[in-house]
Amino acid sequence: MSLLRKLREQELAGLREQAGKIGIAVGTLLAAEHGRPLRLDTIRLICEYYGKTAAELGLVCQQRGKRKTAPKEDDIKRRDALYVLTAGSGLAFLSPALPYTTAEALGVSRTLLGVLWRASFSEQVEAIQTLGEVLLSFLESHPALREEQRAAASLMAEVHLILATTARHLLLPQARIGHLQQAERFALLADDPLAHRVVLDYWGFSYAWNLAPGTDDYGPRPEKALLCFQRGLALRGGPASPALEASLLRGLAEACSLLRDSKQAAKALVLAEERYASVSPSGDPGYTLADCPPYGALLCRARVLLNLGQAREALSALEESQRLYQVHGQGGRGLADLQPKRMAVALALGDQDLFVEALQASVEGVQRSGSRYGRAEVKQLLRQGQARWPQVKQLEEWAAQIEVSA
Repeated sequence: MSLLRKLREQELAGLREQAGKIGIAVGTLLAAEHGRPLRLDTIRLICEYYGKTAAELGLVCQQRGKRKTAPKEDDIKRRDALYVLTAGSGLAFLSPALPYTTAEALGVSRTLLGVLWRASFSEQVEAIQTLGEVLLSFLESHPALREEQRAAASLMAEVHLILATTARHLLLPQARIGHLQQAERFALLADDPLAHRVVLDYWGFSYAWNLAPGTDDYGPRPEKALLCFQRGLALRGGPASPALEASLLRGLAEACSLLRDSKQAAKALVLAEERYASVSPSGDPGYTLADCPPYGALLCRARVLLNLGQAREALSALEESQRLYQVHGQGGRGLADLQPKRMAVALALGDQDLFVEALQASVEGVQRSGSRYGRAEVKQLLRQGQARWPQVKQLEEWAAQIEVSA
């Protein structure tokens, strides 16, 4: 049986949770036999087949989104698995022994980085982390890239941003900080103002959120978050990016809301939504880097309103965010950010029924997302719910299911 047929059968068997492992195994296997042209042709065939299929499914999801019809769950999961599989199979192109020219090495790296960004939304967080580390090693060590250190540094900054994202979901706060430090270093080496602004955006949200829910070790530091977002907005140079500017403004609003500055928070939020309205994904160089799909804008609004004590308005924003999430066919780690916020709103409203309903959706969501961060956040909120409603036996049952001690 041919290798391609075996992979196709794996996919059709519905083993999407194995896609990342299969891709990595295939990539490693073929990389070990890098000298055989037939094998390289096979790699190209695999990448083209899965990449094309994933792109077609992505287009299907996008078209359904335009028609306000939610894509099928199977389509979304299969698309995400295919992106991971494409990236994994592409590892075979990253052998240091392949005699690439500088242009070829950069081209291969950019192509795989693009696939990796798309795959990073899937639930296979650990697979994405492994793929990112392999691509990073290639960029650091391939001899053909020594002549283009600035271009390679710009790509390395992007890989570190992906790894910072996976580190958050793997509940590795110190690793996230380390990757952001490296991303900042490479953005400066590349003299890339756009990448530098993106890094400041990521730093800002790292300070605005608790990177280790349930502990105080990495809790919010809104003053530092505010400074990062202000610096990002003030930085000049490089191509314009409405998506990145909108993300920085949303971060500014969130930092202001944590500082209880409702006037500045509202002003920044309005500006962010105005900027986001003009975003064109295909023509915005910072759209992918800003890591903020359509549902994310309303999710941020919900967080800001919740910080300001406007829980009912936050619930409305969350419901609209959930609708956009479903319509646009988002998958994977987004669930870990979206679902637990309904638990937080229910606590703020003192609504026991909503809390139980949100808890069930959150547990299911974080299990599907592959995010340890989301799981930790649900545990923290469940403890608060148990303290608020100790008489509700249903909470005890859920606590036992996800191993929460009151």
